[in-house]
Amino acid sequence: MLGKIRKKSLIVNLKNKKILLGLTGGIAIYKSAFLLRRLVHDEGAEVRVVMTKSAQQFMTPLIFETFTGKPVLTDMFSGGMVSTRHIDLANDSDIILVCPATANIVAKVANGIADDLLSTIIIAAGNKTTFALAMNVNMYENPITQENIRRLKKLGYGFIEPEEGDLACNNKGKGRLADERIIIEYLDARLNGEHLLKGKKVIITAGPTREYIDPIRFISNRSTGKMGFALAEEAVKEDGDVLLITGPTMLEPPSGAEVIRVESAKEMGKVLNENANNTDFLFMSAAVEDFCPANYSVNKIKKSESLKKIPLVLSPDLISSFRTKNPEACIVGFSVEIEEGKNRSIQKLKSKNMDFAVWNDPSKEGVGFESDTNEVAMFSANGDEWYFKKDTKRKIAEMIIRTVVGNSSSGSSQ
Repeated sequence: MLGKIRKKSLIVNLKNKKILLGLTGGIAIYKSAFLLRRLVHDEGAEVRVVMTKSAQQFMTPLIFETFTGKPVLTDMFSGGMVSTRHIDLANDSDIILVCPATANIVAKVANGIADDLLSTIIIAAGNKTTFALAMNVNMYENPITQENIRRLKKLGYGFIEPEEGDLACNNKGKGRLADERIIIEYLDARLNGEHLLKGKKVIITAGPTREYIDPIRFISNRSTGKMGFALAEEAVKEDGDVLLITGPTMLEPPSGAEVIRVESAKEMGKVLNENANNTDFLFMSAAVEDFCPANYSVNKIKKSESLKKIPLVLSPDLISSFRTKNPEACIVGFSVEIEEGKNRSIQKLKSKNMDFAVWNDPSKEGVGFESDTNEVAMFSANGDEWYFKKDTKRKIAEMIIRTVVGNSSSGSSQ
């Protein structure tokens, strides 16, 4: 991660959404109290709370009842109308958020164990459930836990990955509950998308690449990654299985996307080829630097060496290489051109065997690099053309994905 992360102001719509908040026994449960207050009082969501016995060892149900104004459910067999409570709660919820989600609850669900109210609700609800993971780093990295997570992901369960940092056990590592902002953003995406990419594997590349001359200096470009990250946010919202491969950027990736960070075109190409199998969509939004030094100096080149020129070679053609690995994927390439932009973009579309090409002209004000807005034209291999007037990059991303899914064989099952 480079420098300070850019914090975004959230624009979400959770009003009247029915959320069942499941609390399990982890020290991070205190953060769920703040999250609950935000969901109910700030976002207008309708929240019911279910606590396990272990959760009640950390915090009292009274705290959560105060925020919701509703009784907290703690037992399978207490109160009236208990016979189908677990089914009713599962059916009546738009989403089930387990926060914090311990290794124990993940293991139980992955193995079909329903021995208390919360686990029974989750089993009844199927993949309507999202787990906001929080646990010790050793428990998180345990191969059994990782296999349980993989199993549930394949079945469509949602996961909000933990963050790295200081843990309650005085260790450092990956295990901290995700930031409240990330959780709310994920809920918004999960609840308000139209599932256009459900069941689809989507790879999105973003940002610039750096082609190093020596350990200090490199050739790069002005890309900030904003367009690619907007595409990743929209793809997550549309329920895609999203892999974001990003060059150096100051942006924070969306929750729900797997993220792999690279620097050079060669590194990006390696990750692309390793993940090419079974990919349905590739959005090649990264500004891959066209040129790289022919020679790399392992030591910093001194001014006294009187370097007069730096021999350059072309960077590898990542799209063509990916197409060789996966002839069936829908490939959307991005073209930054000023002169003869339309013709050049269509030429790239044909020469690289892409399905769509998206062109933007950075000479226009508020378009392309570093801007929060964009204006693009999109061309298909079938000869169709679309023009999207200037708007936020997130809105442009939405229009690109909708158009691509609606006009490609990879999206025909939607």
